[in-house]
Amino acid sequence: MPQPDEYRILRSLPEIEAFFARINAYTTADDVLAQIEPGQPLDRIGGFAELARKLDGEGAAAEIIAEQKRAVFGRDDELPHLLVLPSGWVAVLRYLGGRDDADRGVARVRVAICPADPADGDTIRDSLARVLLGLQDGVGAPAGQPPLPGRHEGDWPDELTSLFDRDAVEAAYADLLASRVAAKDQAPHQVRRAGDVVDDLLRWFGTISKPGSATELDRRQARGDGTRPPAQAVDLKLHVINMRFGQLSARGPLHTSASDVKAIAEAAKLWIGARAGRRLAIYAHGGLVAEAQALAHARQTAQWWLDNDVYPVFCIWESDAATTILQLIRELLGGDGGRDGRQWWGEARDAAIERLVHATGQPVWDVMKRSAMMCSADGLQHGLTLLARRLKGAFAGSAAPPIDLIGHSAGAIVLLPFLGRLKDEGLVPASFQMLAPAATNSLYRDYLAAYGSKKLKIRIYAMQDTAERADTVAGVYGKSLLYLVSRGFEDHFGEPISGLQKDLLADRQLIALMCRWCDGETRKAMVFSPTPEGTPRRLASGAVMHGGFDTDQQTMWSVMALIRGEADEGRITPFPADLAGQRSGGADPLRLDLPEEVRLYLNLAATPTPAAAPVAAMPNTPTGTATGPASPAAPASARQPARRALTIGINDYAQMARLAGCVRDSDTWRDLLHARGFDVTQLAQPELTGRDQIIAALRDFVAQSGAGDTLVWHFSGHGMKIETILGTEDDFETTGFDQAIIASNASEGLTGQLAHTIIDDDIHAILQGLHPQADCYVFLDSCFSGTATKLDLPGTPRSMGVLRLGNRVARNRPLTAPMEAASRGGPYDGANHVLFSAAAATQKAIENGDPVQGVFTRAVSQLLAQPATALTNASFCLRINDLMPGSGQTSGVFCDPSRLNRPFPLAGV
Repeated sequence: MPQPDEYRILRSLPEIEAFFARINAYTTADDVLAQIEPGQPLDRIGGFAELARKLDGEGAAAEIIAEQKRAVFGRDDELPHLLVLPSGWVAVLRYLGGRDDADRGVARVRVAICPADPADGDTIRDSLARVLLGLQDGVGAPAGQPPLPGRHEGDWPDELTSLFDRDAVEAAYADLLASRVAAKDQAPHQVRRAGDVVDDLLRWFGTISKPGSATELDRRQARGDGTRPPAQAVDLKLHVINMRFGQLSARGPLHTSASDVKAIAEAAKLWIGARAGRRLAIYAHGGLVAEAQALAHARQTAQWWLDNDVYPVFCIWESDAATTILQLIRELLGGDGGRDGRQWWGEARDAAIERLVHATGQPVWDVMKRSAMMCSADGLQHGLTLLARRLKGAFAGSAAPPIDLIGHSAGAIVLLPFLGRLKDEGLVPASFQMLAPAATNSLYRDYLAAYGSKKLKIRIYAMQDTAERADTVAGVYGKSLLYLVSRGFEDHFGEPISGLQKDLLADRQLIALMCRWCDGETRKAMVFSPTPEGTPRRLASGAVMHGGFDTDQQTMWSVMALIRGEADEGRITPFPADLAGQRSGGADPLRLDLPEEVRLYLNLAATPTPAAAPVAAMPNTPTGTATGPASPAAPASARQPARRALTIGINDYAQMARLAGCVRDSDTWRDLLHARGFDVTQLAQPELTGRDQIIAALRDFVAQSGAGDTLVWHFSGHGMKIETILGTEDDFETTGFDQAIIASNASEGLTGQLAHTIIDDDIHAILQGLHPQADCYVFLDSCFSGTATKLDLPGTPRSMGVLRLGNRVARNRPLTAPMEAASRGGPYDGANHVLFSAAAATQKAIENGDPVQGVFTRAVSQLLAQPATALTNASFCLRINDLMPGSGQTSGVFCDPSRLNRPFPLAGV
């Protein structure tokens, strides 16, 4: 069952009332007007009643919301704010309550009415009346006439007259208001709970609402509200820049566009200009922190920065790839993950782990460091480069504010290059404070020397060496993460790291660069924790683990004291006590559920690098499209190598949900392959795409392969995962599931569904007939599994969901992977083909657009339509993902590591 905050639906009148009563902490408007409009037609997917019969009410709501998203494809700001469904449910599609009319403080809210049977008119009307009254409650406006535009501003939509007219809505509103007065319920803001649904929805609403930009805090104080909104009310969109390989990221729960960066700069300008003495801080998290953790830390701490007159901007960057290396070593060597396992640790064990990390993780760490530094690379597509430019523009004509840079662990690698970028834009940082920095001494020296300012206040917080050696890396290593970086992840054993006390104190040149602002007073430039009793508060730190600096109350007070200056120390708001002691940085517990692209980067880093391209080239850069090594020498054979393809597209399923774009996908692949000299066989008619027909065609296709041949098999259609109740599967992508594609003759019921699936074992067995000297490329534009419906995605998912069976033992591999791979190493070691997936094992592949087509196939078509460019298999996958921003699906490439950097066969034409 999807979680309430995924659906964002209010399912009862009490939930509607409670939600709107409680959003008054988030809204910035003094008044509200609701624009009533018809929702998107449902001809393509069927009406609500029909969908509910097939999918139940939840599924029907999901399809209708997806149809609303599909209609605006990628332009979510054009969605209505609210959607009233025939069941009376109300879906919240995007933030509401902003002031579109700034002079009058009016919020204009678009309320769409889903197409419905006239019999549902009364239900919809009553919910709409409740919404209109709730909107007024939400902004604190008097509950008089319903908040509708004047009748002279437009007629009632014709499409709604069969359900109700404006008079009926006003009458229902008046009855509702009268019943409230009769019940003496004139204080709707007293409503506090209507179950977990409203609480979860408000948590989501808090991440996208507007008032946390602190111009609203000032407005509330000026009105005499007396209190600041709670921390979750801060609008993270105005405080977070999300980056992937240094470029703005359109993925994840909070993506960032160029317009978002401009909005951040403008919001900072307005807030800083509202009161003298305000500043701007830019914070970068550590190197083993997932995006969700970084967002949580931003949400929890943003208000603290604002309370101290500092406008925070949080840099979130893809950084947790190295976690996989540590997890693999943890599984190999065991360990209980706590200090109680100290007897397992010793110098010999640590030395062995350091060697393992260096052999497997050093290239990954190098990729991560380059990803961090790319945030300030040339070109406005890079997040911090664009931020510097937009800050310069926002403060043009006025004095730029003091800018303070704070980084934790590998966040220092993000911010060191940013010093020069700010200097280029004429912006002068006031302070540069790093918490347990993971940057090498040489990197630190080079960037500080290049920056050259004696006015920049520089401080490093690091643990005393005894505390560093007493720290651990969650069940893997008996010292701190920085020791493992120095002895394992870096190129040379024992590389000096700026966050290690012993290395910092031994580097006189670096210390001299740091102390220029304080006339050589090293005490001001370096803080070693835990500091002894009696240390001045402005120089105190209590952190005793690498991941604890940015949640340590003493450390963060000291950080703020350097920012604010000694004169303001008495007015510093203490760091939140409920966060003290949490691990928010590099020492977080390690997890297995990392994104598939992380595993791709691991494979890239582990693959021998061809002379023409560096290891793990960054996407969207010249190195991202480098030519791979030459193809293997042609086999000694008298026959001419062939280029053959099989493409299958299924729209029509016998008794299951119909798709609209799969045959069009197949047509696209047919044309692309023909243009590249392939002999193409296409199966798209229902009578040719049953299970037996697909298996027979695929067997014949593989059996005809010969030495030197290149084969391409493409499939667009439904996919599913099969969950085993008895038996488990330690799967590469997920656990406890087999994956399958679905033939057109699939029917309802467990037996009918299973009888017409083609599971991973079937496909793998067929592919074993491939000639050992032939190359085979598999493209699957379907869902491998059906977890986590993403209703905020524009399109229809190609998934049949989850088939649960009680007496089936799952296999030990992902789709198409060799059964025996686990004994050799990676799950695709030795695989005789290359698989490109349209989505991850825990995602759904989406089709959308006009005409309807798979997001993955559309991206492939766009990429191959560009001027001829040589691509490797790995870089092709990275480029495809760059062409699917905001889709909620991540393409992957799965093959023997030796094949990752081979030339992609369809490029360069």
